[in-house]
Amino acid sequence: MRRFLLYMLRIRRVEFRIAEIPIIAIPLFLLLRDTAPLKSFYLWEGVFIFFLLFAFGDMINCLADRDLDAVYKPHLSEAVYGLGVRFVTVQIVATALFALALSIHLSWVLNRWILAALVAIGLLLGAAYSVKPVQLKARGLAQLVCLWLIIFVGPMLFMAYLVNADLALTVLVFAAAYGALQMGIILVNTAEDYPEDLEAGITTSVVALGLRRGIELAFWLAGVGAVAVLITLMVMLSEGGIRLVRLTLLLPPLAACFYVLQSIARLRRSIKDKNLPDSIQTVKRTAKAVPLWVTVVAWSMFGATFMIFYLNRLKV
Repeated sequence: MRRFLLYMLRIRRVEFRIAEIPIIAIPLFLLLRDTAPLKSFYLWEGVFIFFLLFAFGDMINCLADRDLDAVYKPHLSEAVYGLGVRFVTVQIVATALFALALSIHLSWVLNRWILAALVAIGLLLGAAYSVKPVQLKARGLAQLVCLWLIIFVGPMLFMAYLVNADLALTVLVFAAAYGALQMGIILVNTAEDYPEDLEAGITTSVVALGLRRGIELAFWLAGVGAVAVLITLMVMLSEGGIRLVRLTLLLPPLAACFYVLQSIARLRRSIKDKNLPDSIQTVKRTAKAVPLWVTVVAWSMFGATFMIFYLNRLKV
């Protein structure tokens, strides 16, 4: 039983949940003006759908990559084969149907059918990312765009529409920019698998671009995303007049963005004149910090948006 539960958790990649919580919370804090919606059953139904979608994406990716993972991520392959391919497939289908059914119920109750549409699109893209013959993760830059949509922009829009049918432009811009910033970081993680993906014939974004150009794109994506996110936060903070107490809230996300950009810039410089084998080893060493980068950025943004919500309630 213990091993069964461990395998169930593994295929759902629960280690990522800590970095996913801000994806839920940030749109809520940007849009809510009081805590009343937080007591609504329907909001928490939406949160449950959110986690079902991420579990669906993680499980279908583990299933599709079970043989490749046997070499590079054996704990995931072991979990799939330990549970059985058929049983994992049943879980994936059941999760997708349950998420879709709940989203239809939520759309009907709230009269916001865009919620069901976003869930349906998310499920299709999540499957298309991992499963052949589409397998967007092996389609060059389509991998980047697909992940940007299914990990960040789509889920953030879903949570935003859950509490507000009329979405502000600043929230749309924030979701797109935050996704770009985090995708720049994730590209470094993708670059870590460059030799393995190349050998397996999987044309990820980094394989399509080459290692050096992939890191270059990671730097510029993170940089443009960081600038856009910080500007958007400044606009939100300055609504009703610029006040020093509000602008100081930008310091943690500013520090987080600076730390990440400086780290990626250092990596970019360090591989500029190295041969490919040495560059690969440098990227692999640096990529170990990616979970920290993602988490620091996510939770600093979470803190800033929470304080925006708090100060708006106090009218400071």
